[in-house]
Amino acid sequence: MEEQTKKKRVLYRTSDIYFAAYLCSINLTMVTTEEEKGSDNSKKLVFVFQMPESDKEKIKASYFGGHATVKVRSFVDNLRALKSMVYT
Repeated sequence: MEEQTKKKRVLYRTSDIYFAAYLCSINLTMVTTEEEKGSDNSKKLVFVFQMPESDKEKIKASYFGGHATVKVRSFVDNLRALKSMVYT
């Protein structure tokens, strides 16, 4: 019998809506959202994703390094969906 190896998953939090749209576009699961208060009592929404621990740094480097690729329509649709969560 062949053993399946499962990657250890961690929760990753971000308030960067564009990065969150990218994470949705690469099919990572958004687990929940959390409201966070800033030092000036402003509120911001934090998106919480489940991602493989071994891929976390690679995913961040790809996006912030400017060489990540996703389907534009998927990214735009995910961005719109996330914006509607923030502004409703």
